[in-house]
Amino acid sequence: MPRLVIQPGIFEGDVPPTKTILQVLLEQRAPMHFSCRRGLCGQDLIRILSGWEFLNPIGDLEDGTLELLRAKGKKMRMACCARIVGEGEVTVEIVR
Repeated sequence: MPRLVIQPGIFEGDVPPTKTILQVLLEQRAPMHFSCRRGLCGQDLIRILSGWEFLNPIGDLEDGTLELLRAKGKKMRMACCARIVGEGEVTVEIVR
């Protein structure tokens, strides 16, 4: 099963590929702002520290939001859209 690490010390464990990183953050009661859960609001930005290759592809809505936030191409994702789909470990941190 895919493994997720949310730094600093928020979560470390196995995550099914059906669960978004935002869902894990909310389960851990991490201080994460969010609104739309579709990649449009731009409130749940995370930085991918490692394991980018194990994440699902970026969709059109998320891509547009990342561009508006000037985060496109900088190993950042919207937590509500990012899921681990490969058999590997992904390490992220919340962008504040």
